[in-house]
Order: sequence, then structure tokens, then C-alpha cells
Amino acid sequence: MTGSPRSGGAGRGSRTPLFTAAALCAGLGLVGALAFGSTALAAPSVPAKALRAYIAQVEMVRLPVNSLLETADPILNGYQSGMITPDKASDEFGDLEERFAHYLLLMQMIHPANPQLAKINAPYAHTYLLEDSYLATLASDLDDGSFDNLPNTQDTQRLAIIVWRTRLELVAAQDGVRLPTDLQQAGRGEIAPAIGS
Repeated sequence: MTGSPRSGGAGRGSRTPLFTAAALCAGLGLVGALAFGSTALAAPSVPAKALRAYIAQVEMVRLPVNSLLETADPILNGYQSGMITPDKASDEFGDLEERFAHYLLLMQMIHPANPQLAKINAPYAHTYLLEDSYLATLASDLDDGSFDNLPNTQDTQRLAIIVWRTRLELVAAQDGVRLPTDLQQAGRGEIAPAIGS
């Protein structure tokens, strides 16, 4: 999940500036600790071959998920404009969530043998569980128009994704491995589709 920009409003798009600033400061502190902690500067503990294999596995899930989440906007825009009925929007979003659940399973099946990669992967893989819960709730809520049940996990997901990306960058730099260019977008913008105001 790169977290492509989405419209604000109810659900995940709404954030109070104070909460966002506090979350950002906490996140930057954690990323800084991971980036500059003594263990991060130690000799590489991930063979380049293992790192490349891990990245290839993740990309086979991450890239299709990014494309899949882009298909949410037309559904939500149609719902908001009245071009799609709440029932139809709920059904279409339910289908989207089922497709996402397939990628969730693929992500959960990634178990790097290298302990360092396993440690890096676990929190990132967990973001897929949080995302699936959000998508399933949104699909249900579209039918009745009440979005009070949406889980508020965007900041947690964003932090986990940024930490994942930062730790991968550190390991890649130690191993001389080039990461995919688009990985720089991971954790930026909205993490999940949001209902606009």
C-alpha cells in the first residue's frame, strides 16, 4: 500500500491537526530511533539475495493492491453523487474487499527465513489486516450511510509502513541493493479510501 492521496471528509480522511501533529512527532521519533539506533548501524545481517527475494515477494502483493485501491474512488464518487445506489455501492465495495482479502492472504504467507527480514515484515503485514477490516466495514456502512463504525487505524498503518520502508532502506543500503523507486511513496497520502465531505 503506497497510500495514494484521497479526498478528506468522514472516516479516515478526517484528522484533527493536534492528533496528526502528535502522531507525526511520535512516528518521526520512532523512525529516527530505528534509523540511528546502534543495531541499525551494525554489519548487514541480511544477505543481498535474501533481501531481493523478499522485495520480489512483497512487490507481487503490494503493486496489485495499490491498483486495486485505486478502483475504490469511482465507487465512492458514484455513491456520493447519487449515480450509484447505496446498495450497489455496498455490493461493489464488498467485491473490492473480497479481492483485497486474496492479497491479504498472500501477504500473510510471506515468511522470510532471515530473522531481520521477518522482524521488518511482521508489522507491515499486519497493516493488511487493518486495511481489510476497514474495507469490510466501509462496504457494510455504505448500505445504510452510517460511517460511525469505521476503524480509525490510518495513523497506525502509516507509521508501520514508514518504519517498514525506512528499515528496508537501511538494510538495502548496507547490502548495496537498489529498492524499487516507487517504494518512496509507501506511507504517504491517505492510506485507505475515504468518504469525502
